[in-house]
Amino acid sequence: MELFAERGYDGVTIEDICGGASVAKATFFLHFENKAALLQEFNDEITQTLAERLAGHEGTAEEQLVFMLQGFREAYEKNAPVMRKMLREFIDQPATLARAATVNESVVDLVTAIVRRGQEKSELRGGIPAELAAVAIVSTWSTIAAYATDHPETDTDLASRQIIDITLNGLKKKA
Repeated sequence: MELFAERGYDGVTIEDICGGASVAKATFFLHFENKAALLQEFNDEITQTLAERLAGHEGTAEEQLVFMLQGFREAYEKNAPVMRKMLREFIDQPATLARAATVNESVVDLVTAIVRRGQEKSELRGGIPAELAAVAIVSTWSTIAAYATDHPETDTDLASRQIIDITLNGLKKKA
């Protein structure tokens, strides 16, 4: 991230990354397919940190989802220019898109756990698999992030909160 911050995403080569990390290029490719694959590692690290922070969070499922979302937003904003470029490259590579589920796997697992706990506590209705709800939430968050790369004026915090509201409360007007 330091290299990306100094030189911009496009200005950093895999050789630069390997040099900065003191690893051989072959070692890099044992772990990452390309620079965009670093997004998965970034997501996993953020998810692990958030999982640890959520372990002590006693709020409702909705409060936990908002808490988690804020943590992701803060992490991405800390590295916004680099993350936008990495996300753009990730989106622009069709072969990489096929790995989208893998990239978000740790995030989906964490959201699934939140939804499942919410269902067990009767905060969220049952009858919908927690995994399906989690995939819907994470997919939507990913779409918002992708949209925001092309529309930086987007208030991603507001959009994400609205998505949580729609997911938990629906679009249908109450009679």
